[in-house]
Amino acid sequence: MFRLSPNRTVVTSFNPKTSLSSSSSSLGSEEYYEEGDWVLCVAAQPGSIACALSNGQLQLYDERTMHLVHTYERDNLLTELTFDTFQEHVLAATANDGSLTLFDIRQRNAPPAMGWKNMLRTDEEALTLSVGFDGNIAAVGSSKGKIHFFDVRSNKGILGSYTQAHTDEVTRVRFQSTGGMGTTRTTTSVLVSGSEDGLACVFDTSQPTEESAITNILPVQAPIRELGFFGPSMEAIYCLTGSESMQLYHKDESICRKDFGLQFRDCLNQQLVQNWATAMCGGKTSPISPMEYLVDCHWDMTRQELSLLTGSVKGDAALFLVRDHGVTPQHYLNGGHRGVIRAWHSCSNSAFLTVGEDARMCEWDHTLKSNDTTVLAMAGKAPQIIVPSRKRSGEPMQRGAGGGKLRRPRSRFTISPY
Repeated sequence: MFRLSPNRTVVTSFNPKTSLSSSSSSLGSEEYYEEGDWVLCVAAQPGSIACALSNGQLQLYDERTMHLVHTYERDNLLTELTFDTFQEHVLAATANDGSLTLFDIRQRNAPPAMGWKNMLRTDEEALTLSVGFDGNIAAVGSSKGKIHFFDVRSNKGILGSYTQAHTDEVTRVRFQSTGGMGTTRTTTSVLVSGSEDGLACVFDTSQPTEESAITNILPVQAPIRELGFFGPSMEAIYCLTGSESMQLYHKDESICRKDFGLQFRDCLNQQLVQNWATAMCGGKTSPISPMEYLVDCHWDMTRQELSLLTGSVKGDAALFLVRDHGVTPQHYLNGGHRGVIRAWHSCSNSAFLTVGEDARMCEWDHTLKSNDTTVLAMAGKAPQIIVPSRKRSGEPMQRGAGGGKLRRPRSRFTISPY
Protein backbone atom coordinates (compact mmCIF):
# COMPACT_ATOMS: atom_id res chain seq x y z
CA MET A 1 0.00 0.00 0.00
CA PHE A 2 1.26 3.46 -0.92
CA ARG A 3 0.59 6.90 0.44
CA LEU A 4 -0.50 9.65 -1.96
CA SER A 5 -0.73 13.40 -1.68
CA PRO A 6 -2.50 15.51 -4.31
CA ASN A 7 -0.67 16.88 -7.33
CA ARG A 8 -2.85 19.98 -7.33
CA THR A 9 -5.60 21.33 -5.12
CA VAL A 10 -8.15 23.89 -6.30
CA VAL A 11 -10.02 26.08 -3.82
CA THR A 12 -13.42 26.49 -5.47
CA SER A 13 -14.92 28.90 -2.93
CA PHE A 14 -13.78 31.44 -0.37
CA ASN A 15 -16.65 30.36 1.88
CA PRO A 16 -15.98 26.66 2.56
CA LYS A 17 -18.08 24.53 4.88
CA THR A 18 -15.98 24.11 8.04
CA SER A 19 -16.30 22.43 11.40
CA LEU A 20 -17.24 24.61 14.35
CA SER A 21 -14.32 23.05 16.18
CA SER A 22 -11.88 23.14 13.28
CA SER A 23 -9.22 24.47 15.62
CA SER A 24 -9.37 21.23 17.55
CA SER A 25 -6.70 18.65 16.88
CA SER A 26 -9.27 15.92 16.34
CA LEU A 27 -12.81 15.66 15.10
CA GLY A 28 -15.37 14.36 17.53
CA SER A 29 -18.39 12.24 16.69
CA GLU A 30 -20.80 14.96 17.82
CA GLU A 31 -19.38 17.88 15.86
CA TYR A 32 -21.60 20.24 13.96
CA TYR A 33 -20.76 22.20 10.84
CA GLU A 34 -21.20 25.82 9.94
CA GLU A 35 -23.03 26.71 6.77
CA GLY A 36 -20.76 27.22 3.80
CA ASP A 37 -20.09 26.23 0.22
CA TRP A 38 -19.03 22.76 -0.83
CA VAL A 39 -18.65 20.84 -4.08
CA LEU A 40 -21.59 18.57 -4.87
CA CYS A 41 -20.40 16.70 -7.96
CA VAL A 42 -17.75 16.73 -10.67
CA ALA A 43 -17.45 15.70 -14.32
CA ALA A 44 -14.44 15.77 -16.61
CA GLN A 45 -13.31 15.10 -20.14
CA PRO A 46 -9.98 15.79 -21.91
CA GLY A 47 -9.45 19.53 -21.62
CA SER A 48 -12.34 20.42 -19.31
CA ILE A 49 -13.51 19.89 -15.73
CA ALA A 50 -16.91 20.94 -14.41
CA CYS A 51 -18.01 21.01 -10.79
CA ALA A 52 -21.26 22.08 -9.12
CA LEU A 53 -21.27 23.97 -5.82
CA SER A 54 -23.87 24.18 -3.09
CA ASN A 55 -24.23 27.93 -3.68
CA GLY A 56 -25.73 27.22 -7.12
CA GLN A 57 -22.59 27.84 -9.15
CA LEU A 58 -21.45 25.64 -12.02
CA GLN A 59 -17.70 26.14 -12.43
CA LEU A 60 -15.69 25.23 -15.53
CA TYR A 61 -11.93 24.61 -15.29
CA ASP A 62 -9.12 24.06 -17.76
CA GLU A 63 -7.91 20.50 -17.16
CA ARG A 64 -4.28 21.25 -18.01
CA THR A 65 -3.81 24.31 -15.79
CA MET A 66 -6.68 23.71 -13.33
CA HIS A 67 -7.54 27.40 -13.68
CA LEU A 68 -11.13 28.62 -13.51
CA VAL A 69 -12.31 29.69 -16.97
CA HIS A 70 -16.00 30.39 -16.40
CA THR A 71 -18.74 30.34 -13.77
CA TYR A 72 -22.43 29.82 -14.52
CA GLU A 73 -24.65 31.34 -11.85
CA ARG A 74 -27.85 29.44 -11.08
CA ASP A 75 -30.79 29.80 -8.71
CA ASN A 76 -31.03 26.08 -7.97
CA LEU A 77 -28.76 23.23 -6.97
CA LEU A 78 -27.31 20.90 -9.59
CA THR A 79 -27.54 17.24 -8.70
CA GLU A 80 -25.43 15.55 -11.40
CA LEU A 81 -23.18 16.46 -14.33
CA THR A 82 -21.96 14.54 -17.38
CA PHE A 83 -20.03 15.23 -20.57
CA ASP A 84 -21.29 11.97 -22.10
CA THR A 85 -23.49 13.76 -24.63
CA PHE A 86 -23.68 13.73 -28.42
CA GLN A 87 -21.02 16.47 -28.63
CA GLU A 88 -17.83 16.73 -26.57
CA HIS A 89 -18.42 20.41 -25.89
CA VAL A 90 -21.91 19.85 -24.46
CA LEU A 91 -22.31 19.39 -20.71
CA ALA A 92 -25.59 18.01 -19.34
CA ALA A 93 -26.83 18.78 -15.82
CA THR A 94 -29.86 17.97 -13.70
CA ALA A 95 -31.12 20.16 -10.85
CA ASN A 96 -33.40 19.99 -7.84
CA ASP A 97 -36.00 22.15 -9.61
CA GLY A 98 -36.69 19.20 -11.93
CA SER A 99 -34.80 20.64 -14.89
CA LEU A 100 -32.37 19.13 -17.37
CA THR A 101 -29.99 21.66 -18.92
CA LEU A 102 -27.35 21.48 -21.66
CA PHE A 103 -24.39 23.87 -21.62
CA ASP A 104 -22.24 24.57 -24.68
CA ILE A 105 -18.91 25.17 -22.94
CA ARG A 106 -17.48 26.86 -26.05
CA GLN A 107 -19.92 29.76 -25.60
CA ARG A 108 -19.14 30.63 -22.02
CA ASN A 109 -20.94 33.95 -21.88
CA ALA A 110 -24.04 32.71 -23.66
CA PRO A 111 -27.13 31.24 -21.97
CA PRO A 112 -27.46 27.43 -21.82
CA ALA A 113 -27.70 25.78 -25.21
CA MET A 114 -30.93 23.98 -24.34
CA GLY A 115 -33.04 23.34 -21.29
CA TRP A 116 -36.08 21.39 -20.21
CA LYS A 117 -37.80 23.34 -17.45
CA ASN A 118 -41.09 22.66 -15.72
CA MET A 119 -41.31 19.30 -17.47
CA LEU A 120 -41.76 17.49 -14.17
CA ARG A 121 -44.23 18.12 -11.37
CA THR A 122 -43.50 21.20 -9.30
CA ASP A 123 -42.56 19.02 -6.32
CA GLU A 124 -40.49 16.55 -8.38
CA GLU A 125 -36.70 16.90 -8.34
CA ALA A 126 -34.29 15.56 -10.95
CA LEU A 127 -31.77 13.67 -8.82
CA THR A 128 -29.61 11.70 -11.23
CA LEU A 129 -28.65 11.59 -14.90
CA SER A 130 -27.15 9.19 -17.42
CA VAL A 131 -26.86 9.61 -21.18
CA GLY A 132 -26.95 6.67 -23.59
CA PHE A 133 -27.58 5.76 -27.22
CA ASP A 134 -24.35 7.44 -28.38
CA GLY A 135 -25.02 10.46 -26.21
CA ASN A 136 -28.48 11.16 -27.62
CA ILE A 137 -30.93 9.93 -24.97
CA ALA A 138 -30.84 11.10 -21.35
CA ALA A 139 -32.37 9.09 -18.52
CA VAL A 140 -33.29 11.22 -15.50
CA GLY A 141 -34.22 9.72 -12.13
CA SER A 142 -36.63 11.74 -10.00
CA SER A 143 -37.62 12.18 -6.38
CA LYS A 144 -41.02 10.64 -7.17
CA GLY A 145 -39.63 7.23 -8.09
CA LYS A 146 -39.82 7.81 -11.84
CA ILE A 147 -37.31 7.63 -14.69
CA HIS A 148 -37.88 10.10 -17.51
CA PHE A 149 -36.27 9.99 -20.96
CA PHE A 150 -35.26 12.97 -23.11
CA ASP A 151 -33.78 13.35 -26.59
CA VAL A 152 -30.97 15.82 -25.89
CA ARG A 153 -30.72 16.75 -29.58
CA SER A 154 -34.11 18.44 -29.55
CA ASN A 155 -36.27 20.39 -27.14
CA LYS A 156 -39.41 18.29 -27.47
CA GLY A 157 -39.95 17.39 -23.85
CA ILE A 158 -40.22 13.98 -22.23
CA LEU A 159 -40.11 11.04 -24.64
CA GLY A 160 -41.48 8.62 -22.08
CA SER A 161 -41.25 7.53 -18.45
CA TYR A 162 -40.89 4.44 -16.29
CA THR A 163 -43.29 4.86 -13.38
CA GLN A 164 -43.85 1.39 -11.91
CA ALA A 165 -40.40 0.02 -11.08
CA HIS A 166 -39.68 2.09 -7.96
CA THR A 167 -41.76 3.34 -5.04
CA ASP A 168 -39.27 5.90 -3.70
CA GLU A 169 -36.60 8.33 -4.90
CA VAL A 170 -34.48 7.12 -7.82
CA THR A 171 -30.99 7.90 -6.53
CA ARG A 172 -28.92 6.66 -9.49
CA VAL A 173 -29.39 5.71 -13.14
CA ARG A 174 -26.60 4.36 -15.33
CA PHE A 175 -26.49 3.21 -18.94
CA GLN A 176 -24.22 0.25 -19.64
CA SER A 177 -21.03 1.36 -21.35
CA THR A 178 -19.42 -0.77 -24.04
CA GLY A 179 -16.24 -0.58 -22.00
CA GLY A 180 -14.18 2.05 -23.82
CA MET A 181 -11.88 4.43 -22.01
CA GLY A 182 -12.73 8.04 -21.29
CA THR A 183 -16.37 9.01 -21.54
CA THR A 184 -19.18 6.50 -21.97
CA ARG A 185 -20.89 7.92 -25.05
CA THR A 186 -20.93 4.46 -26.61
CA THR A 187 -23.46 2.45 -24.65
CA THR A 188 -25.87 -0.40 -25.00
CA SER A 189 -29.60 -0.04 -24.44
CA VAL A 190 -29.27 -1.55 -20.95
CA LEU A 191 -30.02 0.80 -18.05
CA VAL A 192 -29.78 0.12 -14.31
CA SER A 193 -31.55 2.24 -11.70
CA GLY A 194 -31.17 2.34 -7.93
CA SER A 195 -33.61 3.70 -5.39
CA GLU A 196 -34.31 4.47 -1.76
CA ASP A 197 -36.75 1.54 -1.89
CA GLY A 198 -33.81 -0.90 -1.81
CA LEU A 199 -34.22 -2.19 -5.35
CA ALA A 200 -31.97 -1.97 -8.39
CA CYS A 201 -33.83 -2.51 -11.66
CA VAL A 202 -32.30 -3.50 -14.99
CA PHE A 203 -34.04 -2.37 -18.18
CA ASP A 204 -33.62 -2.94 -21.89
CA THR A 205 -34.66 0.54 -22.96
CA SER A 206 -35.00 -0.50 -26.61
CA GLN A 207 -38.31 -2.17 -25.72
CA PRO A 208 -41.52 -0.21 -26.34
CA THR A 209 -43.08 -0.49 -22.86
CA GLU A 210 -41.87 -0.48 -19.27
CA GLU A 211 -43.31 -3.95 -18.69
CA SER A 212 -41.33 -5.43 -21.57
CA ALA A 213 -38.23 -3.35 -20.81
CA ILE A 214 -37.57 -4.52 -17.26
CA THR A 215 -35.33 -7.59 -17.37
CA ASN A 216 -34.17 -8.04 -13.78
CA ILE A 217 -34.73 -6.77 -10.24
CA LEU A 218 -31.86 -6.87 -7.75
CA PRO A 219 -33.09 -7.12 -4.11
CA VAL A 220 -30.41 -4.99 -2.46
CA GLN A 221 -32.71 -4.45 0.56
CA ALA A 222 -31.08 -1.18 1.57
CA PRO A 223 -31.29 2.37 0.18
CA ILE A 224 -28.94 2.62 -2.79
CA ARG A 225 -26.52 5.55 -2.94
CA GLU A 226 -24.28 4.61 -5.87
CA LEU A 227 -24.26 1.91 -8.51
CA GLY A 228 -22.66 1.16 -11.84
CA PHE A 229 -21.52 -1.46 -14.31
CA PHE A 230 -18.15 -3.18 -14.26
CA GLY A 231 -16.43 -6.29 -15.60
CA PRO A 232 -14.72 -7.28 -18.87
CA SER A 233 -18.01 -6.94 -20.74
CA MET A 234 -19.55 -4.52 -18.23
CA GLU A 235 -21.85 -7.36 -17.27
CA ALA A 236 -21.65 -6.94 -13.49
CA ILE A 237 -23.23 -4.30 -11.21
CA TYR A 238 -21.95 -2.87 -7.94
CA CYS A 239 -24.29 -1.25 -5.41
CA LEU A 240 -23.23 0.97 -2.51
CA THR A 241 -25.88 1.35 0.18
CA GLY A 242 -26.92 3.84 2.81
CA SER A 243 -25.66 1.44 5.48
CA GLU A 244 -22.14 1.86 4.01
CA SER A 245 -22.01 -1.63 2.56
CA MET A 246 -21.45 -2.98 -0.94
CA GLN A 247 -23.06 -5.73 -2.99
CA LEU A 248 -22.03 -7.21 -6.34
CA TYR A 249 -24.44 -8.70 -8.90
CA HIS A 250 -24.57 -9.99 -12.44
CA LYS A 251 -27.03 -7.92 -14.45
CA ASP A 252 -28.94 -11.03 -15.54
CA GLU A 253 -29.18 -12.66 -12.10
CA SER A 254 -31.15 -11.69 -9.00
CA ILE A 255 -28.85 -13.56 -6.62
CA CYS A 256 -26.16 -11.43 -5.01
CA ARG A 257 -22.71 -12.63 -6.07
CA LYS A 258 -20.98 -10.94 -3.12
CA ASP A 259 -22.43 -9.13 -0.09
CA PHE A 260 -19.76 -7.44 2.00
CA GLY A 261 -22.14 -7.11 4.94
CA LEU A 262 -22.97 -4.46 7.51
CA GLN A 263 -19.51 -4.69 9.07
CA PHE A 264 -17.84 -3.68 5.82
CA ARG A 265 -16.26 -0.52 7.24
CA ASP A 266 -14.74 -2.49 10.12
CA CYS A 267 -13.26 -4.89 7.59
CA LEU A 268 -11.88 -2.03 5.50
CA ASN A 269 -10.26 -0.38 8.50
CA GLN A 270 -8.74 -3.64 9.69
CA GLN A 271 -7.24 -4.23 6.25
CA LEU A 272 -6.01 -0.63 6.14
CA VAL A 273 -4.24 -0.79 9.50
CA GLN A 274 -2.65 -4.18 8.78
CA ASN A 275 -1.37 -3.19 5.35
CA TRP A 276 -0.11 0.17 6.58
CA ALA A 277 1.86 -1.49 9.37
CA THR A 278 3.29 -4.02 6.90
CA ALA A 279 4.28 -1.27 4.48
CA MET A 280 6.20 0.48 7.25
CA CYS A 281 8.09 -2.76 7.99
CA GLY A 282 7.89 -2.19 11.72
CA GLY A 283 9.18 1.37 11.55
CA LYS A 284 7.60 4.43 13.09
CA THR A 285 4.26 5.11 11.46
CA SER A 286 2.13 8.21 11.27
CA PRO A 287 -1.52 7.80 12.34
CA ILE A 288 -4.15 7.04 9.73
CA SER A 289 -7.80 8.00 9.95
CA PRO A 290 -10.52 5.34 10.07
CA MET A 291 -12.69 5.13 6.98
CA GLU A 292 -16.27 6.14 7.81
CA TYR A 293 -18.14 6.20 4.49
CA LEU A 294 -18.01 4.84 0.94
CA VAL A 295 -17.70 7.37 -1.88
CA ASP A 296 -18.02 5.41 -5.14
CA CYS A 297 -16.42 2.77 -7.35
CA HIS A 298 -14.62 3.01 -10.68
CA TRP A 299 -13.92 0.28 -13.23
CA ASP A 300 -10.57 0.50 -15.02
CA MET A 301 -10.95 -1.27 -18.35
CA THR A 302 -7.21 -1.31 -19.07
CA ARG A 303 -6.24 -2.88 -15.75
CA GLN A 304 -9.48 -4.85 -15.46
CA GLU A 305 -9.84 -3.61 -11.89
CA LEU A 306 -12.69 -2.30 -9.76
CA SER A 307 -11.57 0.35 -7.27
CA LEU A 308 -13.52 1.62 -4.27
CA LEU A 309 -12.85 5.02 -2.70
CA THR A 310 -13.64 5.47 0.99
CA GLY A 311 -13.25 8.53 3.18
CA SER A 312 -12.98 9.90 6.70
CA VAL A 313 -14.61 12.98 8.20
CA LYS A 314 -11.16 14.57 8.41
CA GLY A 315 -10.78 14.40 4.63
CA ASP A 316 -8.32 11.52 4.33
CA ALA A 317 -9.30 8.71 1.98
CA ALA A 318 -8.30 5.19 0.99
CA LEU A 319 -8.48 3.46 -2.37
CA PHE A 320 -9.24 -0.26 -2.28
CA LEU A 321 -9.01 -2.89 -4.99
CA VAL A 322 -12.21 -4.99 -5.06
CA ARG A 323 -11.97 -8.67 -5.94
CA ASP A 324 -14.28 -11.65 -5.62
CA HIS A 325 -12.63 -12.82 -2.41
CA GLY A 326 -12.46 -9.40 -0.75
CA VAL A 327 -10.80 -5.99 -0.84
CA THR A 328 -7.16 -4.91 -0.68
CA PRO A 329 -5.90 -1.40 0.19
CA GLN A 330 -3.96 0.25 -2.64
CA HIS A 331 -3.43 3.87 -1.63
CA TYR A 332 -3.92 6.08 1.40
CA LEU A 333 -4.81 9.64 0.31
CA ASN A 334 -3.64 12.35 2.65
CA GLY A 335 -3.04 16.09 2.58
CA GLY A 336 -5.79 17.06 0.18
CA HIS A 337 -9.21 17.44 1.78
CA ARG A 338 -10.25 18.79 5.16
CA GLY A 339 -13.79 17.45 5.20
CA VAL A 340 -16.12 14.84 3.74
CA ILE A 341 -15.33 13.76 0.17
CA ARG A 342 -18.52 13.74 -1.86
CA ALA A 343 -17.45 12.39 -5.27
CA TRP A 344 -14.53 11.25 -7.39
CA HIS A 345 -13.96 11.06 -11.12
CA SER A 346 -11.32 9.19 -13.09
CA CYS A 347 -9.63 11.37 -15.73
CA SER A 348 -7.09 8.99 -17.28
CA ASN A 349 -5.26 5.74 -16.68
CA SER A 350 -3.53 7.19 -13.64
CA ALA A 351 -5.12 10.52 -12.63
CA PHE A 352 -8.38 11.11 -10.81
CA LEU A 353 -10.23 13.97 -9.12
CA THR A 354 -11.95 14.21 -5.74
CA VAL A 355 -14.28 16.95 -4.50
CA GLY A 356 -15.69 17.58 -1.07
CA GLU A 357 -17.39 19.61 1.61
CA ASP A 358 -14.24 21.68 2.17
CA ALA A 359 -14.91 23.35 -1.22
CA ARG A 360 -11.73 21.76 -2.58
CA MET A 361 -11.05 19.82 -5.75
CA CYS A 362 -7.93 17.64 -5.62
CA GLU A 363 -6.04 15.92 -8.42
CA TRP A 364 -4.26 12.65 -7.63
CA ASP A 365 -1.99 10.34 -9.62
CA HIS A 366 -1.59 6.59 -9.13
CA THR A 367 1.90 6.63 -10.64
CA LEU A 368 3.28 8.96 -7.96
CA LYS A 369 3.48 6.92 -4.81
CA SER A 370 5.55 6.38 -1.72
CA ASN A 371 5.53 3.84 1.09
CA ASP A 372 7.34 6.33 3.31
CA THR A 373 5.63 8.23 6.11
CA THR A 374 6.62 11.49 4.41
CA VAL A 375 3.81 12.99 2.38
CA LEU A 376 4.64 12.63 -1.30
CA ALA A 377 5.19 15.80 -3.31
CA MET A 378 5.03 15.88 -7.08
CA ALA A 379 8.56 15.76 -8.54
CA GLY A 380 9.98 16.63 -5.13
CA LYS A 381 8.05 19.88 -4.90
CA ALA A 382 5.22 20.86 -2.62
CA PRO A 383 1.73 20.07 -3.95
CA GLN A 384 0.29 23.03 -5.84
CA ILE A 385 -2.69 24.83 -4.29
CA ILE A 386 -4.61 26.96 -6.77
CA VAL A 387 -6.71 29.74 -5.27
CA PRO A 388 -9.14 31.48 -7.65
CA SER A 389 -8.74 35.24 -8.04
CA ARG A 390 -12.42 35.96 -7.53
CA LYS A 391 -14.03 38.45 -5.20
CA ARG A 392 -16.74 37.35 -2.83
CA SER A 393 -20.11 38.84 -3.45
CA GLY A 394 -21.40 41.24 -0.83
CA GLU A 395 -24.79 39.56 -0.95
CA PRO A 396 -25.45 36.42 1.06
CA MET A 397 -25.12 33.25 -0.98
CA GLN A 398 -28.01 30.89 -1.38
CA ARG A 399 -27.18 27.56 0.17
CA GLY A 400 -28.81 24.21 -0.07
CA ALA A 401 -30.17 22.39 2.92
CA GLY A 402 -28.65 19.18 4.15
CA GLY A 403 -25.05 18.11 4.34
CA GLY A 404 -23.20 16.86 7.36
CA LYS A 405 -20.20 14.74 7.98
CA LEU A 406 -21.82 11.35 7.45
CA ARG A 407 -24.44 9.89 5.16
CA ARG A 408 -28.07 10.25 6.10
CA PRO A 409 -31.39 9.37 4.43
CA ARG A 410 -32.17 11.38 1.35
CA SER A 411 -35.26 13.52 1.11
CA ARG A 412 -36.58 16.09 -1.32
CA PHE A 413 -34.89 18.73 0.83
CA THR A 414 -31.40 17.27 0.48
CA ILE A 415 -29.60 16.54 -2.72
CA SER A 416 -26.94 14.20 -1.32
CA PRO A 417 -27.06 11.28 1.13
CA TYR A 418 -24.05 12.49 3.10
